[in-house]
Amino acid sequence: MGVKDILVFSAHGADYCTRSGGTIASYVKEGYKVHVIALSYGAHGESAGYWKQNPQGTLEHCCAIRKKESMNAAATLGASIEFLGWDDYPLTIDETRQRLLTKRVLDIRPEIVFTHWLEDPTNPDHSNTGKAVVMALNSSSQLGALPDTPSHYYPNLYFFESTVPMSEFNQFSPDFYIDITDTHAQKLDAIAKFECQPHLSKYYIHFASHRGLQASVWSKSDIQYAEGFKRFVPYIGKTLPLTQR
Repeated sequence: MGVKDILVFSAHGADYCTRSGGTIASYVKEGYKVHVIALSYGAHGESAGYWKQNPQGTLEHCCAIRKKESMNAAATLGASIEFLGWDDYPLTIDETRQRLLTKRVLDIRPEIVFTHWLEDPTNPDHSNTGKAVVMALNSSSQLGALPDTPSHYYPNLYFFESTVPMSEFNQFSPDFYIDITDTHAQKLDAIAKFECQPHLSKYYIHFASHRGLQASVWSKSDIQYAEGFKRFVPYIGKTLPLTQR
């Protein structure tokens, strides 16, 4: 892949879409390639709709349904996606899994990475993923992480929202707002693919509006919908970044 690549690590099949779907769609429109790695399908802890409708269902069938939903959502946003198929609730990262995440970073060599906030006691799968991604980026920046493979510079890492609507409890406060007003409808179309989680649209319409209001106050402009992010790697440049107004 080229220099204009974005890699998104998602603990469960829907997380990337609900938290950064509008931003993903915006970057795709700008010509970026966006690739999502979903560590799990969310079959154990984030598929209540499936288990309610299929009390005799199987884990294999649930995973197949969730995979299809997530693939359709990614296609709606214009992103590619792969699935690692790990269990969730709990989602644990051992050394073998950690090295696989490092390998995927070195394979793709992204310019930007999105993943979960490091503190999410309301859903440890999220924070476990975020911490594993930080470790993968640290490892991939070192020569020797994989034999005969060049290292990769530390990309721009942004954490998206923790478990909604518990952001304050999880100590998440964004320092970057992305205006997704133009791609919000597209994001909602993608979220609608997750039929096993019918509550998602309501939650994230409200939250995008809330972040949009915050962004409007800061920018003195009319932003209907926004997504919030927290930057991990310090900004480096000859001038400071300016808020678009």
